Amino acid sequence: MAAKRAHHPMHIKRRTRGSSNEISFSVLDAAREARDAEERDRREGGSGGPSLFTLGKGKKPRPTPVKGQSIVLSGEAPASPSASSSAVDRKMRGIVPVFVVVCALLVITLVGGQALMSMREQQKSLLDTLNDQVDIIKSCDESLLLFDELVIEQCDAKRLSPSATGDAAPSAEALNEGYRAVVAEIAPMRAQLEDSIASMETLQSSLSDNDDKEAASQVVTAARSRLNMLDAGVSIIDESMMATEAFLKARSGWNAVINADAAIREATALAEEMSKENILASQAKGNEALAFLEEAQQDFSQAEAAYPSLDLAAFKAYVAKRIESQQAALAADEAYLSRNKEELEAQNSRYNALEEEAAALAQKLGENDPEQIVALRFYEEIEADQGAYEAERLKAGNADAFLREYLGTAS
Repeated sequence: MAAKRAHHPMHIKRRTRGSSNEISFSVLDAAREARDAEERDRREGGSGGPSLFTLGKGKKPRPTPVKGQSIVLSGEAPASPSASSSAVDRKMRGIVPVFVVVCALLVITLVGGQALMSMREQQKSLLDTLNDQVDIIKSCDESLLLFDELVIEQCDAKRLSPSATGDAAPSAEALNEGYRAVVAEIAPMRAQLEDSIASMETLQSSLSDNDDKEAASQVVTAARSRLNMLDAGVSIIDESMMATEAFLKARSGWNAVINADAAIREATALAEEMSKENILASQAKGNEALAFLEEAQQDFSQAEAAYPSLDLAAFKAYVAKRIESQQAALAADEAYLSRNKEELEAQNSRYNALEEEAAALAQKLGENDPEQIVALRFYEEIEADQGAYEAERLKAGNADAFLREYLGTAS
């Protein structure tokens, strides 16, 4: 039994001071001395002498302990059957609190480690998700950059200008071609950006770290700003497509008016010296002027049809009056050739009256020609969308800058 305890993990260690081990050694020494004294008494005087170890008056002397019996100090009540077992019990009572503390520390460490691991996994998952969404936004930007360039071109104040000629002149064909190059990508871009917003808004609810929440929020901002850019940009391009066609028609119509006016002046000059040859030449110029005026009237009507918010009624009224006056001039020429003096005088009077009315209408046109009217209308119509587009473009740029810094730091 003693041999087994000697190899037990909690056996008495050497060089212990003030512990239960040291107390157990003292008890064993006392027991050994008591046993030796009793043996000497038996040899010297028999069993009738008093015992050296008595527990008190009227009590039988303590018998010499046998193997396996507990040995305690004088005055203590008997405890467990084995002194070594009692010592181990006392030792265990000292070890248990330490063991509990160690276990608690291990649990805390384990829980803390798991929490840290969970945080790291969450952070890695967040970074993976952020990177995935940023990659989606980048892929959208490949088409969005072309779209952005097209929108910026439409907002250029010099694009729709009477001075925009040659290579700088607006082209409806070029605009349509540029729009076709990006319009097919708009619907897929919109779907991808909307998916990114939904994904990040779902992720935001599970985040606790403020920096992570802000990063997720910036992804939402980056995607939503691009969606808003698409909305405002499409509106600007649609407006520009209508305005560009109207601008070109208005330019063509106004040029026709100018050409008609020049032809009318020539016809009037030829009619000043009345002869058959001059009247015939004047008549030819009058018909040329009339064709220009009818062309202008058609162009102005087409400009209004292309751009419903455009109003060229004043220019159409002026042209209509010039058409009437020119018809009167041609009738007068015909009367001269037919030698109908009364008709000639009547048509000349009618022509002069109509020209006066046309001059009064011309005064109401103001300083702006039809091209400028279209341009002013267009820039007024896109003002709100242009402001929104620029604001969303700035938001997207700021969100992109934040995400570049965040991902660069977190990686």
